[in-house]
Amino acid sequence: MRTQTAIGWITAAAFAAALCLPAAAQAAGQTTASPATATATQAQARPPLKEDIHQGFWGRLNPFARKKYVQTQLSPIRDRVNELNGLTTDNANAIAKVDSRNQAELAAASDRARQANETADAAQQQVQQDAQQASQLNDQVASANTKLQGVDQYQVAQRAELHFRPGPARLNADTQQQLDTFFEGLASQKGYVVEVTAYSSRRGAAGVAQSQQLADAVVRHLVLQNSIPLYRIYTMGMGNAQPASMASSESRPRATAGGTVEIRILRNSLSN
Repeated sequence: MRTQTAIGWITAAAFAAALCLPAAAQAAGQTTASPATATATQAQARPPLKEDIHQGFWGRLNPFARKKYVQTQLSPIRDRVNELNGLTTDNANAIAKVDSRNQAELAAASDRARQANETADAAQQQVQQDAQQASQLNDQVASANTKLQGVDQYQVAQRAELHFRPGPARLNADTQQQLDTFFEGLASQKGYVVEVTAYSSRRGAAGVAQSQQLADAVVRHLVLQNSIPLYRIYTMGMGNAQPASMASSESRPRATAGGTVEIRILRNSLSN
């Protein structure tokens, strides 16, 4: 008798669950409708469970319900619970797929942003390098312009004057020693030229020829003994013209019986 009463109470509880569960199942289906809309629509299309209460002779719940009857009443509930579990699983899978896709898109966007930053950094470095190269080129151009402006600008660095006696154009020992001292170490230098200007006491063509012979004698010694390149030497026989040193001197010019040779070393401003 107690067993039958317990079964009756279980049946009553099952009926109560059957009454409440369809509403819960419907609410759960609405909650998960966002990630799995198609599955939720199918769940909502199912009709709700109907209350199936068998009353006894006295108008009350049958207290003598058997196990088979209870199983029959609980079977639809289990089906709906299993269906809800399936919907929950499908929703969880759909959410996981959406989350995985979002994570992949975020990772791809992050990679693109990183690549864009790297490209921007590389472009900025290239711009800085180009600016440095442009600045260097401007400096080089300015330096080249300065050099071009100073190519033909020579200034007198050293000056010497040689005096010769009348007769053949020859260099005595004192004159040679004076030239060697004056041109010592000049052959290894750059940016200079040598001017050799010769003057004679004779007049006319004879004076010009004699002055040229004096200049040639000096040049011959410079090339052979002092190793001065010939392309750096410029000569001129001035005949009986007045030497430039005498013209610029305030004192009385000194007479030269044989001839005079003025030597000037001119240096270019680029050699400094």
